[in-house]
Amino acid sequence: MTSEVWVWSWLPGDTLPTLAGRFRHAKLPGGGTPRYRGEFVYGRSYLSNPNALALDPIQLRLVGRAYETATLEGFFGPLRDAMPDDWGRYVIDRMYGPQAELTGYLLRGGGDSIGNLGFSTAPGQPPETRPLPGWDILEPARLALQGLEARRPVDPALVGLVRPNTNLGGARPKLTIEHQGRQWIAKYPAQEDRGAPIARIERAMLVLADACGIRSANAQVVAGDVLLVERFDRARSADGTGWRRDAFLSAQAVFHANVDVQAYAFAGSYARLSREMARFSEALAADRVQLYRRMVFNCCISNTDDHERNHGFLAGDTPGLYTLSPAYDMVPRKHATRRREHALAIGEDGFVATRRNILSDCAVFGLHREQAREILDEIEATVQTRWRQVLRDEGLGDQEAEDWAGCFTPLPDTL
Repeated sequence: MTSEVWVWSWLPGDTLPTLAGRFRHAKLPGGGTPRYRGEFVYGRSYLSNPNALALDPIQLRLVGRAYETATLEGFFGPLRDAMPDDWGRYVIDRMYGPQAELTGYLLRGGGDSIGNLGFSTAPGQPPETRPLPGWDILEPARLALQGLEARRPVDPALVGLVRPNTNLGGARPKLTIEHQGRQWIAKYPAQEDRGAPIARIERAMLVLADACGIRSANAQVVAGDVLLVERFDRARSADGTGWRRDAFLSAQAVFHANVDVQAYAFAGSYARLSREMARFSEALAADRVQLYRRMVFNCCISNTDDHERNHGFLAGDTPGLYTLSPAYDMVPRKHATRRREHALAIGEDGFVATRRNILSDCAVFGLHREQAREILDEIEATVQTRWRQVLRDEGLGDQEAEDWAGCFTPLPDTL
């Protein structure tokens, strides 16, 4: 069966979307693991628009041809970035029933996907855009989100009022609100937290990352346990009448845009991401050093959930080029042993967080070994001296902070 979706793009500075093209998605015949194929073609009007930009500077160049992909469930990288994941799909299935087609998740995502894309069922029908709730929705939203997560019946009035955000990836209950002229993602506690103050810990890690020279998302903890993260892909228009949407590419989209990599079951490493950045980065040298700092920091705080959707790029000032987005979703993970294995490969020894492994591929980031060692020493020293204080500053008690001490043990030279 084949489904069809019309893809829209918010071009730089625009507050209304422009029709970009048509996407077709099909489930391939055969048993076993489902296989899919997607096809995208730009519209003629978009190709003739002097302000048009490619949806993906690597895989979907701005030319009049049909593009096909069989990776990422048959979705091109920017479309896959815009799709709900985990929590979002669960919410859509609860509210509308299981989706017969995967494209149903794109269409029912609430028009608030990360980046600058939107989706509709017809070329003359722009994507749905809804007014954002404000600060006063935070507590009523908690009831609706808790009910959805616990699989309890939820008051339809609450669900209609809250309209949980479903397009920002991850398993945590969340929604977007407008507050003080900005858009914020409100991230609520999840059942899997088991009472741990994850919002405060995540906020503390963003503060600590900033102290380590890492450009991080702006965030604050409100209502006791809700983390507000300012959206870096949204901004008010100059005249204040609407919202700009900036293009976004995740590391997942970047990896899978390279056809030479698509044959591999696993393609993710920090070094590979650094190499790929040469194709689209507006500030390559600076972004490579910044990426290296983030890799070191993730190793130092045991953020082993540093997968390819937790790294991204925003549209730069130069049309068609991108810069590394602010860092986000950095949370320590408790482990039973001192061996820390990351979601992305660290260096020549694979996924393990050791000093030798961190330094092994430093040349790929444009660093001499001594420069890389200085960054490693600097970040590790900052983490070692400040992690307790940043946790206390966010309201954790002494014992509560100490429970996380194992995440901040010094990195071993080797294993």
